[in-house]
Amino acid sequence: MTMYFAFAAGDELQNNSILLLNHFDQCDPAPQDALFIKVASAFADVVIQNLLLNMVHNMEGESRAARILDKLAGIIKGTVHVLVKQTLHKKTNEELLPLVNFVRARRLVVQVEGQDKDFVCFPMPLDLADHFAKIFHHVDKGDVESQRQPLRDAMLRFSELAHFHFYDEPTQIMNLGFIARKAVALGSSTIKSGSRSSITQIFPQLSKQEIIDFVTYFRPMFIEADD
Repeated sequence: MTMYFAFAAGDELQNNSILLLNHFDQCDPAPQDALFIKVASAFADVVIQNLLLNMVHNMEGESRAARILDKLAGIIKGTVHVLVKQTLHKKTNEELLPLVNFVRARRLVVQVEGQDKDFVCFPMPLDLADHFAKIFHHVDKGDVESQRQPLRDAMLRFSELAHFHFYDEPTQIMNLGFIARKAVALGSSTIKSGSRSSITQIFPQLSKQEIIDFVTYFRPMFIEADD
């Protein structure tokens, strides 16, 4: 069994991912760059929705924390969508082939009410999963305030993992030219610094109820599945 951090891919990403993988499995000679752009853009949107925007919607009113997360989501979405088009447009199927394995690695099929559903995932180190579990346990017991700093620290580490698996990992395996590689590096730096700054600012400001709501939302995304 492996511990994953995972959330539902949604119909658009699930359907286009399956279509894309089938095309490569069948060695379809037709260019796949346009479909790959659709999959990559939908992938980015699903990650942003689940890791940022859903938490904004769960926050109390127009709080400063909500505004910070909403701004970060806009920065990430704008950066990634531009880079997706720049790096994947007119790529040959052979050039895109290394990314097919990335799509497979970030895809987890989970039985939901008797049906196979695609989840977006990455493997969660057991020590970090255990650390989150302890925080969740304390919050469940009503010991919320003492977990503010441990939660912030855990989220900083989590952010680094998510950034690697959702951004650095796919871009590192791509064959990019000098200018594209520079653009990718700048995008990575922008997203990482924005994420770290947002986490550092947000967690000291969250109300007790917002921390409880965060734990309620975040905990179900820790999923154990067969290797």
